[in-house]
Amino acid sequence: MSGAHSILPPSGAAAWSRCGLWVRMNQAYPKADTPESMEGNAAHWVFAKMLQDEPVTAGDISLEGVVITDEMIEGGELLVETVRNRMHGMELHVESAIAIPRIHEKCWGTPDVWAVDSTCKVLEVIDYKYGHRFVDEYENEQGVAYVAGIIDALSDAPGLLDQVLTVNFTIVQPRCFLKGAPVRTWTVKASDLRAQINKLKRAAELSLDANPVATTNSECRDCHGRHACPALQQAAYADAEYSAMSSPVELTPAAASLELKMMERALDRLQARVEGMREAVTGYARQGQVVPYHHIEQGFGRQQWSLPAEQVVAMGQLMGADLSKPRVVTPKQALKLGIDEAVINAYSVTPLGSIKLVSDNPADARRVFGLTK
Repeated sequence: MSGAHSILPPSGAAAWSRCGLWVRMNQAYPKADTPESMEGNAAHWVFAKMLQDEPVTAGDISLEGVVITDEMIEGGELLVETVRNRMHGMELHVESAIAIPRIHEKCWGTPDVWAVDSTCKVLEVIDYKYGHRFVDEYENEQGVAYVAGIIDALSDAPGLLDQVLTVNFTIVQPRCFLKGAPVRTWTVKASDLRAQINKLKRAAELSLDANPVATTNSECRDCHGRHACPALQQAAYADAEYSAMSSPVELTPAAASLELKMMERALDRLQARVEGMREAVTGYARQGQVVPYHHIEQGFGRQQWSLPAEQVVAMGQLMGADLSKPRVVTPKQALKLGIDEAVINAYSVTPLGSIKLVSDNPADARRVFGLTK
């Protein structure tokens, strides 16, 4: 439901500068709704109703026919709490489309929630991500694009406004625990975003050139046309060939780290190619065409009630069965009910995940030292 649209790639406009064919490939191969995208849309539907103080319960059905879950309810509560803490007394703009002409005349987006404090000169932008894949709030290009469009809509002199405006761009991601915090905010002076906005503008121009150049990168995994991309195909074949080579010598730490980084990039390209070909072959099979090395099977998710909980309980009572299931609230829900946080922390645990080796990101140094692009 939300996100930057038209010619803006889903992971941010960086894909423009790295893959000039991105836009045209996605236009040629539009992507149908998936269970994941419909689940995300339902989660957005939940928080939008909650912001309007409309009742939503587990078991309700979204506009797309998705059954609302307790997890969606809890995620919506987290976003609503964040909105009310950050934007109290401000005029809310919820999922309102906004043009972003400073990047390109065809570029527009739909920020989940934004508001501006005219007195304190603070712009709050909140983006809700229901998926599991980590989305970094720092130097987030989708967020930068949103801010550019909002500032242009707020003032006829954006170059003056951005000098006095502070931006808080917040990611709310209740199902991602990579960084240990589901609510993460990047605070930056709006004028410091000019360089990033200019890069996105140039990237948009390159992507719509008469003969755009395609290069591979992590954005390939989100491209609907990756199965038909010659650049990704050639890179994947080269990576597969390289992976078959042996390395008999013991590498130095620096050489081992470098090769690991190269192989991780190769793996990203191979994974993007595999996912693209899997979708293509699945499409052929669904059309009844022969795919000699594969077949399709209907999968099923976890069976869920399509009725509200009270109706399920009533149905059980009519049949002589007690279908109610008492349960304890979660620590987060207990905190909302007024239980002291110190008590909750004393009688609850937050499990640690496994130790992961993470590739260096140049943005990390800028994050630590407060630098921007």
